[in-house]
Amino acid sequence: MKNLDNTLQNLTNSGLEQVSYKKGDVIYQFNENPKFAYFIYTGSVNIVSKNGYNLGIVNEGELFGEISSLFNKEHSVSAEAASECRLLIIEKELFYNKVQNSDPIIKAIIRTLTGRLNDMNEKTEKIWKELHFLSSIKQELRD
Repeated sequence: MKNLDNTLQNLTNSGLEQVSYKKGDVIYQFNENPKFAYFIYTGSVNIVSKNGYNLGIVNEGELFGEISSLFNKEHSVSAEAASECRLLIIEKELFYNKVQNSDPIIKAIIRTLTGRLNDMNEKTEKIWKELHFLSSIKQELRD
């Protein structure tokens, strides 16, 4: 916990802009061009697939939007506030430069985790679709 406290202190003192969102507010949408990576200072954020399935939740002390910012690709998911939250905005170029100037092993780790995260998002959405399909069949059988 002390490490997270130090990280929060360093980030809040770094001059990064803070933005606030209310529960349900859309932070960015699928296919939008990235502008920022986000650090959750308080609250939580839902990560939602292009078809509206909740793929997961990101909590205080975590980043999101970093993959699109890092690779300058359109967002592959949407993000919406799961609760009232305060986010620190990390400009896309600042984030990119920090990663590019990092140790080669750190860059390899980021590449590996990024690939795994994209794969997991796709697999999770596929599972949600299958569950939705199966529950619709079950409902038809009842009727």
